[in-house]
Parts: sequence; structure tokens; C-alpha cells
Amino acid sequence: MLIATIVGPVGHGPVWQPRARRPAVYRCVMPSSPLSTRGPLPARVYWTRRLVLLGVALALVVGLARLLGSSSDGSDPGNDKATTAGATTSATTSASPTEQVRRKRRNKQTPTEPPLAEPSGPCESSDVMVTPTIVTADGGVDVPITLNLRTLRTPACTWRVSPETLTVSITSGDDFIWASRQCPDSITTQDVVVRQAVETAIVIVWKDARRSDEDCSDLADWARPGYYHVEAAALGGEPTDVQFELVRPPSAVITKTVTPKPEPKPEPKPEPKPTSTGKPGRQGDTEHTPGEQGSGNSEG
Repeated sequence: MLIATIVGPVGHGPVWQPRARRPAVYRCVMPSSPLSTRGPLPARVYWTRRLVLLGVALALVVGLARLLGSSSDGSDPGNDKATTAGATTSATTSASPTEQVRRKRRNKQTPTEPPLAEPSGPCESSDVMVTPTIVTADGGVDVPITLNLRTLRTPACTWRVSPETLTVSITSGDDFIWASRQCPDSITTQDVVVRQAVETAIVIVWKDARRSDEDCSDLADWARPGYYHVEAAALGGEPTDVQFELVRPPSAVITKTVTPKPEPKPEPKPEPKPTSTGKPGRQGDTEHTPGEQGSGNSEG
């Protein structure tokens, strides 16, 4: 390629002169390394961008893998929520046992007992069953006898307890011991409601555990310890027999308080008398014998 320069002398037109062509300069550009960076910014900027892109790509891969894995298991997110809610409810319930007990008490209904029948009128003595019971029986003291009353046919009625409508006796084999007909004061006259569903209890007393006589006196003998039978029945009803044991009364415990006696004081010892040091017949210097007054034994 020719490059012309237009020059010319002063006063003349331009003259075209060819100029020598400059040799072409070829630059050898080496291919860049994949680890090298291009651009006007520092290399750390480009490395930071590469790391961010790599992290985003990894996050997308992991998220996609989890999504595909949960879909392949066939689990339902709703079930997971239900399970979590159930676990929370169980934890709350176990954390408050007092509230759970209160709820059970509220939900639990107390069974109501059926109301007792009201008496329809007076009882027939033959419809009343009497069952005696003796819990303790000590000899020599009053023995309480509990009588449980119940009707056989009527749901409820009123019965008058008296020595004429009730009889109680105590025996030991063929030996007759005590009877309420001989001691009518042992039965208190009273009106009671007798029911078929529940028993009605009354108490009579076997006084001092003594035998009874026609006058029910205190002169009768005491019953000895042993086994006895008590029989009770309403007038015209079937008697009921129960065995019991009469035991010895507990021995009386006598407590005696001993008062200690004071110890005698020792008597003082007598002081010794002083001994005389003068001659016999003299008592110190206050006495003298005849003839010591300077006058001799006689006068003249």
C-alpha cells in the first residue's frame, strides 16, 4: 500500500510524492489461562463473583435434591403439621397434670344413689326380720346387742319396737341364761322406719351379763366366760340365731404410789466433860480442908 505525501514548492501547486510504506508489526497474543482474570478491576473482585455464583449453584442443587427426595417418600406436609401439633399438645398435657386431673373430675360423673323408699304405713311384725350382732362381750359388765331390722316384702314401713313386738334370748346349749321377756326394760319402745333395701339398727343392753329371773333382779349369778347363742325375732317372725363368746373382764390394775420416807438426821454426839486435875476432896482452889486458915485445928 502506497502512501503519498503532497508537497510542492512555494508558489506552485501540490506535488504528489509516494512515501515509503512502514513495515507491518504483528503482535503475538498468547491464549489466556482459565484461572487468569480479564478486565480493568482487581483479580479478587472477579474471584469473589465466581465464588458467589458457585455457592448459588450448589444451593440450587441441594434444594432440588431435597425436594425430589421428599416427593419420592410420599410424605404429606399436612401430616407433618398434624404430628407436630400432636406432639405439642402431648407436651402441654404432660406439663400440666393438675389440669388433666381437673378435667377428669369434671368429665367423671358421680353415680347417684337411688332414693330410699318412703314408708307406706305400719309394718306387720311377721314382715320384719331381726338379725342380732354382738361385737364385744366382756363378763361382769353391760353387753350391747345390735339388732339389724329389714323388711321381707314391703319396700318401707314404720314399725313400733317394744317388748311386746320384739323378743331376745340368750342360751348356752340347753341352759337358759337371759330373756328380754323377763327384763322388758332392756328394750326401749320406739318407732323406726324399716326398709327392704337397707338395714335399720337398734341397740338393746344385756345388763351386767347376768342371768335373768322372773324379777330381773341383781341377785342372779353372772354368766361364766364361754360361748353363747343370742336369738332374736319379731312377733310372728322367724328367729335368727348368732353365736358369740363371753370373755373374762380385764383385770383391774391397782396403782399404788409409794412416798419415800425422809432419812433420819444423825443425832449430835455429846461433848466430852473436862477432867479435874486437883487432889481428891478438892475442887480447884476454892475449897480447903480444916486447919488451913492459919489458926490450927483448935483454939489456945
